[in-house]
Amino acid sequence: MTYQVLARKWRPQRLEELVGQQHVARTLGNAVQANRLAHAYVFAGIRGTGKTTVARILAKCLNCESGPTPTPCGECAPCREIAEGRSMDVLEMDAASRTGVDDIRELQEVVSYAPVRDRYKILILDEAHMLSKSAVNALLKTLEEPPPRVVFVLATTEIQKLLPTILSRCQVFEFRRVAPREVAAHLRKVCDQGGFRISDRTLDRIARAGEGSVRDSLSVLERILAFCGDEVEDEQALQVLGAVRTETLAGMVRGLASRDAAAMLRLLDALVEEGHDLLHFWGEMIAVLRDLILLRTVPGRDDLLTRGSDEAAALAEAAEGLSREDLSRAFQILADLEPGLKGSSQPRFLFEAALVRLASLGAVKPIEDFLAALGPAGAAERRSPTATSPVPAPSRAAAPSTPQKKKALEPALSGAPGTPGAEAPPIAPQAPAPAGGGDRKADGPVERFRAAVWDSGGMLGAAIAQAASVAVEERLLRIAYAPALDSVRKVVERSDNLATLKQCALATLGEHVDVRIESIAAVHGTPAPEGAPPSPRTAAAPPLEGHVVAAAPPDAEGVGKSLWDRARSEPGIRRLLAEFGAQVIEIRPLETARQAEPAGAESVGPEESP
Repeated sequence: MTYQVLARKWRPQRLEELVGQQHVARTLGNAVQANRLAHAYVFAGIRGTGKTTVARILAKCLNCESGPTPTPCGECAPCREIAEGRSMDVLEMDAASRTGVDDIRELQEVVSYAPVRDRYKILILDEAHMLSKSAVNALLKTLEEPPPRVVFVLATTEIQKLLPTILSRCQVFEFRRVAPREVAAHLRKVCDQGGFRISDRTLDRIARAGEGSVRDSLSVLERILAFCGDEVEDEQALQVLGAVRTETLAGMVRGLASRDAAAMLRLLDALVEEGHDLLHFWGEMIAVLRDLILLRTVPGRDDLLTRGSDEAAALAEAAEGLSREDLSRAFQILADLEPGLKGSSQPRFLFEAALVRLASLGAVKPIEDFLAALGPAGAAERRSPTATSPVPAPSRAAAPSTPQKKKALEPALSGAPGTPGAEAPPIAPQAPAPAGGGDRKADGPVERFRAAVWDSGGMLGAAIAQAASVAVEERLLRIAYAPALDSVRKVVERSDNLATLKQCALATLGEHVDVRIESIAAVHGTPAPEGAPPSPRTAAAPPLEGHVVAAAPPDAEGVGKSLWDRARSEPGIRRLLAEFGAQVIEIRPLETARQAEPAGAESVGPEESP
């Protein structure tokens, strides 16, 4: 007797025998039983998923002597002839080789006659997307209104190439890729009934090699059986498949976890010596990293993995030192490698460079770990970030920044009310934070203007928040900056930003105004040299009308009280006091505090008030 390959021997003969296409089997079975048949169907899907097989089963369901029935007997003459491909009322045409209009006209002539013996005449067009455009147009009318007792079945692997006018006349069924676990279970059934001894690990590898095609998986199994005989060893199956050993993949993962480039390069060299295809090995590594990411993300969902539980456990153990972020970075680096591997004349060099890069990456620490180190306050800050924060007054360019204690929330000012002291330059006025995220009500026109600029988005709102003063004088809006913020001033002076400021002023002030951007030194008659730090006298210049008004430098005998009153009335300080429930316990002029500190001493803020 002539030998029959496994793919043909195990071809399904009934709807319930389909592997992985239960949605198609149920729909067609119900349609046959309820006599709700369409006159044309489109079966779309990758190769080896059962499109032509289902077309033949549908023909048996319709023409069985005991039918129409969703469970044909398989014993009557119509069932046997359809299974053997010799039924006169079931015609199969290869549209890949017969693509012309003449072939379609011949087909139209055939369907014009009634069935020879059976109930229906079924026409199966395989690879229907290969028909020429003129042939498709010739088929349209017949497909829309076929003669009675005629059913068309169009099978295709590229449904996107079929014209919408074809799809609109047919019922479309999508044949999905069969999951590797379903394929492996079907292969186990075939091996058990055939008396073949083979491990589940090898069956899993065969199922992955089939890429969702049952027919391809059966063909791979048959090739392995031809090489190994009825008893298949895992090592022999690996030789036939050209697959990479799990131990090698685990070694690569361990090298990645330990940042051992030499170990990974040695493993790659061994694979090249054994003749492995590097593109195939790349696919194996991508699949391994994907499985490891899923294990970290959704533990317990082994059904999502491409490997069996024993292989997955070995790989997870090798990746013990890798976080999900590390695995994601490695996955992205290897994913970017694919185009180069496909087009390069030296793919090994590219792979080696990628492995060295993987080994040189530092470990990624999740942000949750940093927040946990900060305690509940850090986590709360991340959940509810403060919309506005006070903008510090510009510091001198020559003054080095020194670390401050975390608990020193209030500004370090000097002197208590009524405490006499030497004359010191007054504190430069600090711009209030923009209204747009804070709780403070914008009650004045200038504050409303600041809020409007802040709400306009972009960097302009932050730039206006750093202005030393904002004032309105007879249709003139004056915005002044300290000399240390000349770079910010130049940004605000751009034409697009000036236009935005004019629009915000019109919306909040109710009239058109001119906008003038100035430097504090220029306002008081002293040109500010480019990049020069502000002098104490310049920084202490009184602000323009409409902003926080600071008194002129007080007399020596009234320094303490004047500084105290000005500090209490400063909007930025008031916001700090209200925000943190703090109080001013000391006022210290900045220049005096710096002169009092010993050289190299670290600046420390005042202790927190009880």
